[in-house]
Amino acid sequence: MQSVCRVAVSAANYAFDRLYDYDIPEELRGQVQPGVRVIVPFGKGSRTCEAIVVRMGCDPKSEFARKSICCVLDAEPVMDAHLLRLAAHMCSTLFCTFYDCARAMLPAGLWFRRIERYTLAEEITEAQRAQLAQEHPVLSVFTRRKRTATAKEITKKYGELPAEQLNALCARGVLTFSSEFDRRVSDKTVTMYGLAMPDDEAMRLAECGRSPVRMEVVSALMHEGTLSRHDLQYLSGASSEVLRAMVKKGMLYQWEEETFRLPEQEELPPKQEYVLSPQQQAAYDRMEPLLLSGHPEAALLFGVTGSGKTQVYLRLIERTLREGRSAIVLVPEIGLTPQLIRKFMAQFGEITAVLHSALSVGERYDSWKRTRSGAARVIVGTRSAVFAPAQNLGLLILDEEQDDAYKSENNPRYHARDVAKYRAMQENALVVFGSATPSIETFYGAEIGKYPMLSLRERYAGARLPEVTIADMRGLTRQGYTSAVGPVLRQAMDTCLAEGHQCILFLNRRGAARQVVCTACGWTPECPSCSVSMTYHSVNHRLICHYCGHTEPLPRVCPSCGCTHLKTDGIGTQRLEQELHELFPEASVLRMDADTTGTKGAHAKLLAQVADGKADILLGTQMVTKGLDFDNVTLVGIIDADQALFAQDYRARERTFSLLTQVVGRAGRRGTQGHAVIQTYSPENPVILNAARQDYERFYEEEIEVRRALQCPPAAQIVVLTASAERERDVLEALVAVKARLESLMAGQFADFCYPVLGPAPAAVVRVQNRYRYHLSIRCPEGRRRRELIGGVLREFAANSKFRSVALYADINPMQV
Repeated sequence: MQSVCRVAVSAANYAFDRLYDYDIPEELRGQVQPGVRVIVPFGKGSRTCEAIVVRMGCDPKSEFARKSICCVLDAEPVMDAHLLRLAAHMCSTLFCTFYDCARAMLPAGLWFRRIERYTLAEEITEAQRAQLAQEHPVLSVFTRRKRTATAKEITKKYGELPAEQLNALCARGVLTFSSEFDRRVSDKTVTMYGLAMPDDEAMRLAECGRSPVRMEVVSALMHEGTLSRHDLQYLSGASSEVLRAMVKKGMLYQWEEETFRLPEQEELPPKQEYVLSPQQQAAYDRMEPLLLSGHPEAALLFGVTGSGKTQVYLRLIERTLREGRSAIVLVPEIGLTPQLIRKFMAQFGEITAVLHSALSVGERYDSWKRTRSGAARVIVGTRSAVFAPAQNLGLLILDEEQDDAYKSENNPRYHARDVAKYRAMQENALVVFGSATPSIETFYGAEIGKYPMLSLRERYAGARLPEVTIADMRGLTRQGYTSAVGPVLRQAMDTCLAEGHQCILFLNRRGAARQVVCTACGWTPECPSCSVSMTYHSVNHRLICHYCGHTEPLPRVCPSCGCTHLKTDGIGTQRLEQELHELFPEASVLRMDADTTGTKGAHAKLLAQVADGKADILLGTQMVTKGLDFDNVTLVGIIDADQALFAQDYRARERTFSLLTQVVGRAGRRGTQGHAVIQTYSPENPVILNAARQDYERFYEEEIEVRRALQCPPAAQIVVLTASAERERDVLEALVAVKARLESLMAGQFADFCYPVLGPAPAAVVRVQNRYRYHLSIRCPEGRRRRELIGGVLREFAANSKFRSVALYADINPMQV
């Protein structure tokens, strides 16, 4: 049994991130193994912190004296060998610490929090405490009854922790300091009961006591064997006191049994037997050998909207389960999970687990436990579900793989598509990318032969693609037409509603208006913390910043010139909802955006109302563009198709095409042919025309040429180094120094890896939450030299005290540049 292990420490920043060697005390040697978390002393002051054991043994080249592990936090590993290798891979390629990666893989319910306590020494009397409090006011927190206080309680009273006073009092022996780690969420258990003696003897004792309630308890347990406290009290009418007395008398035995917090589910539809269409069967037949090959494989399932990709997924999962393996299905939006979960739960039952942020911390933790134990073998979730500890993983599916939501904007800045590829490579699994509008990178990979592309050109069950009308909005304002719903779309909605059908309207801007403008001086309210205008929300008559959440009431007069004429510019979902009530007073309108889906279960409730026919018009942001499948929706209207088309971002055209194509595909998914109306001020733009024709190949041909000319992914990879600080000058100075260092290294030590460094350039929104953001960008290929160059510069920067106020991070192929 080894006495030394190597751990990744949570307290190490990027400059000092590596594996550290620690001795294992003899009493812990049976508990320490790779994948468990431990508490270790770290740094000059040996302050205790959390760490994760990565491997056993030590580094023979290490010259540092080893410290010892304090305690073990986990009874069994929380990360297996596959996930530990994945964390090491992400750490090296995404320029973040090992612990950042490990923490991203674990559910929040597993995280520990440090609780620091200060206790007044027993020999200190109340009089002595009062006298000392004159010199050290922090002692006023302690009283005769309350002799212990946490650091959090002290901070709450004083605004910040008076560390100097507390350290001085600890040094004098007046206070003692203790620190411990506590799990944020505990395992859920239920109290169970069973008979502790033979049935006849238990019944005889109950009869002797002439207690009908005890007789009912014994009778229920004789029939059922064991019961939870809730069920036993319900069946017998016994109180908690009666059960405690029976346990004390030796008639019953009691224990705690672990149970799982499962997400609430409505009544599920019956399991369906479905027949694949010829095209679906052909796609499945080509993927089945890949699934069974025993080697890492990938495939692109490219199907028009409504072509039945989900049925192919279900058949692949069934085959995976028959092989004794597990499957992970990823969707980009929480809003897509309710419908998909119902289908999967109906098909696979209790072996289905759900992982997404709309669940409570306890529910996510329990889903993670069920997955790790092998009780759940079909895992459905959003981006972070790609890390699910599925046992014997055989299949990973990324539905709507082109969506930006698969890219994390926080550390570690991973893309679920890349993680899925790496997991498939590690575990000899098949990864399937499914979409009607694949990302340019994924389609390019299929085009150059990295993996096969399987096409579904027709809608399922003979349904036809929607008829698309491009409505030219130019000149309508001069004609006095001010409504956001143009005449073409309004006529189509009148027809749709008159026929008893439903329609979906897409407007990718929440709130009532994009901004408020003074008609006299042109003043617009800006966020005090961000360099953006605030959005007006009519529901609460307040201005809200959609970047930092700052909110304030709408002023009655212009604070700049005193004018009372403030007008709203642009339109959001709230104002459009009001217009719809005025235009179609008989119609029921539902709004689906971030403001109406903030509560738990809100997505499922809204979608259930649409499915049940309780809503005539579903209005929403991009939540309504993907994955929704309603029988009675025959019309889709796009209010402002140009909104993101001309953004200063190389993905703007791709993003616009994808959104338009996806939302158009929500119409006419059953027998009736659907109709879509695209309102635009650029009716001749190729992106709009290709989206109206649902012609992805034509769009791809034009877009890949632009990407090659701009040297953007997939033609080249982009590394973006972003710096942020409270002072703009500090950010620019830091980036100028980083740029000079990069160019110096590429002129010498890295002469074989020489690429232009562009910038510093401002971010799309320069200031967010009072921090200025600028970046450098380098177009260069992936490889060991890139990792060495960028990683080395980031470590130098993190260790440089001159730039302590500046945060610097690297992002590979970000969604926006």
